[in-house]
Amino acid sequence: MPEPAGVPGGAAAAPPGGALMVPPDRRLVVPVLSGCGGVGRTTVAALLAATLHRRTLAAPGDARAGAVLDCAARGNTPWPAWLTAPAPSGTGVLAGHRGAAGGAEPGVAQLTEAAASHLALDAPTPLWVYTDTGPASPFFLGAHPGPRWWLPVLSGLRVAVVDGDALEGARLAAQAVGGPLSATASWFATPFLNTAAVWVTDSGEASLRRTIDALTCIAEVRIPVDRVVVAVVDRRGTRRRGGSSLTESWYELIAPRAGALVDLGHDRALADQGGCPPLDAAALDRPPLVELARAVAAAARLPWIPEGEPALFDPVAGAPGPAADLAELLLRQAGRAAFG
Repeated sequence: MPEPAGVPGGAAAAPPGGALMVPPDRRLVVPVLSGCGGVGRTTVAALLAATLHRRTLAAPGDARAGAVLDCAARGNTPWPAWLTAPAPSGTGVLAGHRGAAGGAEPGVAQLTEAAASHLALDAPTPLWVYTDTGPASPFFLGAHPGPRWWLPVLSGLRVAVVDGDALEGARLAAQAVGGPLSATASWFATPFLNTAAVWVTDSGEASLRRTIDALTCIAEVRIPVDRVVVAVVDRRGTRRRGGSSLTESWYELIAPRAGALVDLGHDRALADQGGCPPLDAAALDRPPLVELARAVAAAARLPWIPEGEPALFDPVAGAPGPAADLAELLLRQAGRAAFG
């Protein structure tokens, strides 16, 4: 097949605003969390996952997918209603087979692929979604937003956005006084992953205070704050003078405590959570969303390719080596063990 004109090695050129490059021996995991409900967390997770999926430049032959990992319980999540092609059985069947998969790698791979639903968007391939579809399972009451539950599905993914829950503030507070690891800390403690956390808040004073409390706990338990991105949603359309959703005082309080603060502003998709947000090019190429994707890439220590430049994967230096092979093996083993 001839190489695209002007692009060395047949690599794809980054679209307007740039793109994320995920080398073949890397995978990006982004837990999206909040301290309360109603702040637009699921919509932000959907838009971020679609933006990253649309803008990921992968090495030739890298067939891994991008996916959303939905942690909400059945009946308490909008994801099943948003799907283009629901799986016959989703995360409920994963819960039902925990301990019954026998540890055989092909069985785990087939099971996780069968549990993946698809969501169409303006991209060459659909976005995978792991959510509860099909018959209800007595084993499933919602997935935990931490890594152990999701390890079995990670081996087939290069980008995973975890649509977490509204309880992370409580988990962080408990960890700060000697309790168990929060979901945020658990993801950062998981090896072989490039992880960046996104904390979603609206611009209301109560939500911003909870955000300050959460970021204080993050610092106290020594989670790397430079790998935490705060996304601010202006759901009420009350942007202040200068176009910011935050007053200067709130900005000065929050910005130094996180790796990045991204003001998503007012968007009807964020204000109205009754339906799936638009996932066309016009929506996904909005500058605030591209800024959020770029901030996530920086926090996760992955390269962001500037607009128009090609992603060059060195066939020698960029190929997975023995260390990457070992990491992949250990991740797969951990995934199989998580079924037990």
